[in-house]
Amino acid sequence: MINLFEYQNFREYLKAYYLEQKAIRKSFSYRSLSEAADLSAPSFVYHVIEGKRNLTKNSIMKISRALGHNRQECDYFENLVFFNQAQTVTEKTYYYSRILEIRKPFDVKVVDEEKYEFYSRWYHSVIREVITFFDFRDDYSKLGAFLIPPITAKQARDSIKLLERLNFIKRDESGNYFQVNEHIEVKPSTPNAFMIEKFQMEMLETAIQAYNKLPVSERMSSSTTFSISKETFELFKIKTREFRRELAEIAGVDTSVNRVYQFTMNLFPVSRSKNE
Repeated sequence: MINLFEYQNFREYLKAYYLEQKAIRKSFSYRSLSEAADLSAPSFVYHVIEGKRNLTKNSIMKISRALGHNRQECDYFENLVFFNQAQTVTEKTYYYSRILEIRKPFDVKVVDEEKYEFYSRWYHSVIREVITFFDFRDDYSKLGAFLIPPITAKQARDSIKLLERLNFIKRDESGNYFQVNEHIEVKPSTPNAFMIEKFQMEMLETAIQAYNKLPVSERMSSSTTFSISKETFELFKIKTREFRRELAEIAGVDTSVNRVYQFTMNLFPVSRSKNE
């Protein structure tokens, strides 16, 4: 069954729903769907899917009832429609924020401020991922050499001790390490923001090293230059966070993990504002 929350275009969702129902019931048609939604025009839903008609608050509610949406699905569908039909960036930003709030979240642990030592060095986060698939058998030289760029055995040992002390990782009865929380994120207050920025700068330095040490087949880089408004910049930030979350969801269901990658996107001004 198709999942409404996987769609960011309501017309694509309606088309997928129609095709799914048509495969199940040969008698299903645009007419029967319009009738179920108590819409006067039998071809109304077809024209909506084709982009020839828009939905109003009233028609949104009718179609949601016909599709059997629960309350959360109704809210998501309504805001998705308004997002897709919005004419201004301000409107799009508002409705997209609502979509993100309604979407079914996966379990994410927010890192407490007393554990920010985790961000003191770039390799702590890498080792936290490495231990999920690489059995180094307490050989810290082996663990340190496994990272790119490599770190010393002492750094690797100290990192494992830190991760255990901060309760990021634990050992099971067999002696294997596992993550206490699969997904984590940080929401630093202003006084602690510098520590997180320092961590991100270290990650950028490792990215620069990757340009010199790794073949292009093992890395990816892409950049685009935009001329946009402040409102669109805020929307870019929202969509970038959501994209990062989608990647985390995909990584969470990967059953053939064999390497750690760092995903870094940067969005920053390269000119002054004409309003300055």
